[in-house]
Amino acid sequence: MAKRYTFFLIFIFLAHFNSNAQQNNYFFDLTGGIGRLIPHHPELEHFAGPVSLFNARIGLKTPGQKEWQRVYNYPEIGLGLSHNYLTSKSLGNPTAIYSFMNLPLLPSTKFKINLGINLGFAWGINPYSEQNQENVAIGSKCSAYASLNINTSFRISENFEFLLSAGGYHYSNGNTNKPNKGLNMAGAETGFRYSLPKSVTEINTEPITPIEKNSSVMLFGAWGTKKEATHSPRYSAGSLNAGYYRTISHKSRLSAGVDLFYDEGTIFYTQKENKLKNELASGIFGGHELTFSKLSIVTQIGVYIKNPDPRDPFYYERLGLRYIIAKRIIPSLSIKAHKLKVDFVECGLGFVLWKT
Repeated sequence: MAKRYTFFLIFIFLAHFNSNAQQNNYFFDLTGGIGRLIPHHPELEHFAGPVSLFNARIGLKTPGQKEWQRVYNYPEIGLGLSHNYLTSKSLGNPTAIYSFMNLPLLPSTKFKINLGINLGFAWGINPYSEQNQENVAIGSKCSAYASLNINTSFRISENFEFLLSAGGYHYSNGNTNKPNKGLNMAGAETGFRYSLPKSVTEINTEPITPIEKNSSVMLFGAWGTKKEATHSPRYSAGSLNAGYYRTISHKSRLSAGVDLFYDEGTIFYTQKENKLKNELASGIFGGHELTFSKLSIVTQIGVYIKNPDPRDPFYYERLGLRYIIAKRIIPSLSIKAHKLKVDFVECGLGFVLWKT
């Protein structure tokens, strides 16, 4: 399940960012470094220790052919492969394939500082089992992979650059299996970039068109599965939400609305009758979307109006990706969470009901 979700995530990233790739300048990165596994739960304390990090990437510098590329000061995009050596054989040594984007934080071209975002799919994990009960972090062989970093580069010749980066790394199976505590690491990497000879296409420096602020009403439905305990059955979960969305800039869209959640797993703890009223929760949310033309990174936080599950806090979070196709149809992939701990993965579809 996690594999299917994550390949969808990589696909919508690449489908959006790699358009007009043949007109851009390609580069190849090779980096390595060290880090430390950071235990965020008492049961993971014995896993704390040094880790090794290796990454290979192929990417391109966007030339500004599309307006969103100029809005974000010509970001770098591409595909990467990572391999990490962890602190215990019981965890395994995961390899991940991911899409990445480096967003320039400074307008200057002489000194680069980028925010790096990596999202992908990892395998090579040695999951929890009757034969491997030590791994109380991840219960599946495959998981989602995410990384945030700050990176920079220094040119040492016409085609070579020296790279530096530092950030955090995360593995999780999205509560599609138990245990699902996940793994968190912090580390730094260094390496080299080789850039192919530049293409004849020049950087587009046309002025950015002033934003036309607009409003819309959207409806989203999503479905997923989850486990409540290591040996529990798999339960269905889903959501339905309607919201008002206001575009305020080329980069930002604000939102507010209502959520309705369905969660079969609630009765695992409450031991109430398997009736719909005991499995439904509702809430109100507010949020922000970081927009890249048709693609957006969604962050929302909501407050429950009604929730039959006494274990949950009074609030919830949502983080995900959405991509507009055919002007009004929006495939989405997100996680619903409590205190940043995944409750379930939402794979769904949205529709624009009204737009000014």
